[in-house]
Amino acid sequence: MLCSCTNIDMPAAGTTRGARAARFLTCLVVVLGLAATLCAPSLLGQHSTVTAVEGDSVLGHLHRPFEETAMGKTWRLGPPLQAPEETADLAPSAPHRSSSTNTVVLHGADLYRMNCEGCHGESGLGAPPEIASIINPVRATSVALVMQRMKSVGADVSRAQATELAGQSKTALLERIHNGGQDMPSFSYLDDFEVQSLVAYLNLLAGVPNAAARQAAVSESHARVGELIVKSTCHTCHAATGPNPGPAELAAGAIPPLATLTSRVSRAQLIRKITVGASVNMGEVPDSLRGRMPVFFYLTETEAADVYGYLEAYPPSDSINPPGAVQVQNAQSAPTTGSARPPEGTRKRRDAEPADSANRTWFLYLSLGVLGLLAVGIVFTQREFRRLSTEAHMRRSLRTHLVARALPIVARQNNSWVVEKTSRRPIALVPTGRKPQASSAKRLKDWWCPEEFGDAC
Repeated sequence: MLCSCTNIDMPAAGTTRGARAARFLTCLVVVLGLAATLCAPSLLGQHSTVTAVEGDSVLGHLHRPFEETAMGKTWRLGPPLQAPEETADLAPSAPHRSSSTNTVVLHGADLYRMNCEGCHGESGLGAPPEIASIINPVRATSVALVMQRMKSVGADVSRAQATELAGQSKTALLERIHNGGQDMPSFSYLDDFEVQSLVAYLNLLAGVPNAAARQAAVSESHARVGELIVKSTCHTCHAATGPNPGPAELAAGAIPPLATLTSRVSRAQLIRKITVGASVNMGEVPDSLRGRMPVFFYLTETEAADVYGYLEAYPPSDSINPPGAVQVQNAQSAPTTGSARPPEGTRKRRDAEPADSANRTWFLYLSLGVLGLLAVGIVFTQREFRRLSTEAHMRRSLRTHLVARALPIVARQNNSWVVEKTSRRPIALVPTGRKPQASSAKRLKDWWCPEEFGDAC
């Protein structure tokens, strides 16, 4: 005769906890989904924060003549006048891609090339005494190197003291990058992610321990690449706007403005001028002045094309200094000292519109939230699976044990299966598909419940 054991009512504590966790997880998904829905349009549809170059050049602001400064030079000036056939339009080796549909990934080394190498050189040693080395200021931000340096001069310091000194040096370094210095211009147009990537490369360049592991990449538009090169390198010598000088003014030392560049030369001419140094001035200018512009051999043709595209898309403005006389550089024009910090108007990028870092921060938080949600879901699923597996195993073991004890001595009585008294207490069983009485289920539990199952019975 066949029979089946009653379904045992087990405590629902685990199930309750699982239900609560599931409800919490569902609410979290809904909240994150709503947040992503609300934030996505403003994040994805926001325009780039690229802004036009404006104001006087760094040399003009410092009243420094081009011939008496190393700023903006890479120790390699352009060649003398070339034959006319050599100055014809030359197609770039790689086609220029639209800045609105393509992005480029920059690392700290790229940001250094575009923003720092023109003055500090590839090694970072600069051109003392005018342009100082950046190596020692960067090395001073390392706790280990500070302790090593202090020990070498016979002044042992504790790690806490070295940490404080390194922190002060890092603060000073970031302050110099953001606000400039005596002669160094401000790089306030760099956002936080760009500064972090740049500083990471400076650590590598200066030989800071474990610096290579902290390198990061930054995704930029081609217009942004052009902006970085123009504001950090071209604007050192070229003012944003002003009259286009003629041959006589060029001979006197005038530097053409950026605003007229795209109307004076073609894209191919500018690419060659920047990367090779071909002359694009076709007037009666002495050979000694032709090609006096430095050759930026460390820039690629695509990056030079980005400069042209940026100046086309964002025409230089002169909202700070109205157009005036042509800037003639000479040694007697003004003092050779002063602050290189441009007027406040040239640093509108941080205040006029949201920075790129705000967008990236939102995406970072959203990504971290999704990853955290996935981690919580995985952990919850694993725990719930283990709980259900253990519970099912306990049910099978208990049912098998009870049926094995009850089957041999079962007799039918009043439409229920009742165990005859072969032990100290009876046990109630019911046929398959029948719902037992509460008293029967209680007697079933009282009959046998192994100690190792505990409250699970």
